[in-house]
Parts: sequence; C-alpha cells; structure tokens
Amino acid sequence: MILKPLLVAVCFFGLAVVLLGPVPSMLSKAGWAERSPRAGLVLWQAITSAAGLSMVIAALALAVAPLALTFRHGLHVFVIQTLEGRPLDGLGASEVVALIWAVAIAGWLLALLARTTIQNARLRGKHRARIDLVAERSERYQGVQVIDHPAAAAYCLPGMRARVVITSGLIGLLDERELVAVLDHERAHARGRHHLILLPFDVLAAAVPRLPAVRLARQCAARLVEMLADDHARRRNGGPVVALALLRLAASRAESGALPQGALGAADHAVVARARRLTEPVTPVPAWQCVLTYLSAFGLVAIPMTLLVPCLT
Repeated sequence: MILKPLLVAVCFFGLAVVLLGPVPSMLSKAGWAERSPRAGLVLWQAITSAAGLSMVIAALALAVAPLALTFRHGLHVFVIQTLEGRPLDGLGASEVVALIWAVAIAGWLLALLARTTIQNARLRGKHRARIDLVAERSERYQGVQVIDHPAAAAYCLPGMRARVVITSGLIGLLDERELVAVLDHERAHARGRHHLILLPFDVLAAAVPRLPAVRLARQCAARLVEMLADDHARRRNGGPVVALALLRLAASRAESGALPQGALGAADHAVVARARRLTEPVTPVPAWQCVLTYLSAFGLVAIPMTLLVPCLT
C-alpha cells in the first residue's frame, strides 16, 4: 500500500489528537480496567507511547514530503542524505521547520525520560540512605525496616535496593492480619517494579503538565498500580482484611501528612473506591476482552514502529 507523506501526516496527527483527547476520558470511565488493572495499565501505556510516536511521525512525514512519493521512501532518502552530510537537500523552509519539530519532540521526550529517571533515582537514594540510618530491621517481618515514629505510615522505596518501610505508629494502629496485608501490598510494589510502570506517565506529565488528558492518565495509572498491589495482598489475606487496613491507614495518614517523594504508599490513591472493590463481588473480565486489549495495545505501538524502523535500518 502506498502511503503518501501528507496522508501519513494527517492520519498520525489525527491519531495523536484522539489519543490525547477523547480516548483518556473514555478509558478513565471504563469499569473493566479496575477489574483487570494489568490489562488497563498496558493499554494506558500504549496510548501515551503511541501519542508521542504519532506526533513525531506526523512531523517527519511533512518534512520528507518533497523527497519521494511515499513516506517510507522519503524517510529512507532523508536518512541516506543525512549519512552523506546533506540532510536538508531538497527541503524547503516549511519542511525544515517540520523536521526541527520532529527532532525537538523526540529529543525533548528522551531528555525528560533521562532526567526523570535520574531525579527519581537520586531522591530515592537519598531517602534510602536516611532510612538506613534511622530505621531498624524488623525481627518479626522479613525485609521490613521500622522507624520509631507515632504517625502511622507504610511505603515502598522502589529501585535496585528496594525498601519496605513502616513506622511504630502503624504497628500500634493495625492488628496482626491487617499489618501483614499492608506489608504484602508494599512488597508487591517492590517485586513488580511498579515505579517503572509509572515512569512513562511521569515523563509525559513533565512534558505537557497542563494537558488534562495527561494528568488523567497519570492519575488512572497510579490508581491501577495500587489495585495491582491490592490484588496481590487480597490473594494472601482476603479482601475485607486488606480493605479495612487501607481505610484505617488512610484515616491516620490524613493527620500525618504526605509520604516522601518517589515512594509508593498503600493509602495514596482512591482508597474508598479500592476498599469497595476489595469487598464487593467482582465479575471477572472475559478472557477474550483481555486478549483484545493486549492486541489493541500492541497495535497502537507496533503500527508507528513498522513505519519508522525499516526506514532507519
């Protein structure tokens, strides 16, 4: 199929607008995502990734339009010219602007990815060092560090050397079963590398912080990550126990303040909705719907890549 550059530009710009406009709003209201948070997260990640790729491809298509009749051929010609040291041959002023725009978007997103990754790692590293100084290893709960503080708190500091941290106030607040449920929740964050799941949303939020769809995507992703950890804790302790622990911790946290930046806490997002989800009967998402979701997510990312990769190799 012949894909003319201008047609590619229009199609992918339109796709980016849709992915950053009505799609996040519709997906945020989809009840099935909370019943299958893993599938919901995969789709959210695909939507945000495809939106960024679509903007880059749309600008590239406009830039290479004078070089060939098809987008792939035009991009291939541009790559060859660039390797030969004459990247702007055959391009007019408007095409050069489009090329600069494409490079700027890609470079900006990559730079933000690097900066966000480094900043998060430094913040967690500094807090981890402080925790190691003031906290004591729990003799009763494996891999848990306890801070002597009256405020009830529990959180995970993710990373290569993840830490599950609780306070003495939490131990006094919850009974044994509830405390184990909270610890299982935090361990799920550490083992699942949930901070990496949220990284693309942090990058996009830093890139376009005022775009409502981006803020919505970040909020929904954070809630679904907490639900993933809830499900792990529920399988080991039962839904009612996890729900009660979350509600009691959230009520106490309202008085004690926010968690350290970069930490993942059990009572951070949509606690009432999550407690209701843990205690009410839930209809499983049909297998075909999960498969369709994964295929849709794969297609959203694969289609732009199939246009780019063959032209750049």
